Amino acid sequence: TPVMLDDKQKRIRVIVPNLMGHDAAKLPATYHAFYDPATGVPKPNDGRPVHAALRPEFVWPKGA
Repeated sequence: TPVMLDDKQKRIRVIVPNLMGHDAAKLPATYHAFYDPATGVPKPNDGRPVHAALRPEFVWPKGA
């Protein structure tokens, strides 16, 4: 699951824990982002919310 954060210079950074040597099981996904039914891929049905983009309450921070 990718993790997004902003650094001290207010830049957005993304890490992918399992590709960076972290235990992905300790950082479970809480929702599905960027689901597009037009792709023909079945909608996830594992109980987590599914969104067409990032979760609705997410607001990008202002740039530096």
